[in-house]
Amino acid sequence: MGSKFFLCYHDLSVKNAKQAVGQIRRIAQVANSPITVAVIPDVRQAPAADLDFFKGELQSLLQDGFELLLHGTRHLAVDSVDRNFWGKKALALTGNEAEFAGLDDCDSFRLLEQGMALWGTLGLDLPRGFVPPAWYGNAHLKEQVLCKFDFYEDRFAVYKKSQKILSPALSFAGLPKLSLNVAQTSACLALRSPVGTPRLVFHPVDFEAIGETRILNLTRFAVSKRKQIFYRDI
Repeated sequence: MGSKFFLCYHDLSVKNAKQAVGQIRRIAQVANSPITVAVIPDVRQAPAADLDFFKGELQSLLQDGFELLLHGTRHLAVDSVDRNFWGKKALALTGNEAEFAGLDDCDSFRLLEQGMALWGTLGLDLPRGFVPPAWYGNAHLKEQVLCKFDFYEDRFAVYKKSQKILSPALSFAGLPKLSLNVAQTSACLALRSPVGTPRLVFHPVDFEAIGETRILNLTRFAVSKRKQIFYRDI
């Protein structure tokens, strides 16, 4: 099995941890391996009990071999920040989730620093990789991230400092209901094809939109066709 793929869960946060961790563990059980998890670090105003639970679960995931990535700062944009035309379009398309989209150099750097600082409050070492929410960045973000992290990704590729890996994101979040079956079929075709190193990415909303049974079946299909790898493996 020469072809490889990434198996990822995005949007783990202090707000959804009690449900999301169970989803993550069930995907990993079907894959027969830990997976990569993209974590939203904003824990401000979280109740103390929720924060303690979140921190404990992150430590447990790390101890069990899961790979954690920093996933933005708040995963929601601050309306007061100026953006270019494309950034405003990205916010409209993503329901205000593309917080890094269309920012200038200074605002992008400031927001990235805030995300790193919030990660520090979790008591964890900084992860090796960064994923902008909804994969929307700006003209400055990739360079800024690669000065601080080993990996950066957008919707079509994973970047190291001196390497670009063709890696389309096979994701279902935010798609119209009528297109979900087509998206799942397309994901299966991409996983069957020998081209690239795709990322099969699930979000908490997918468990309602397409259901856990389909998610687990897609995971089974993926591991039957390709070898799962982590970012640390490339």
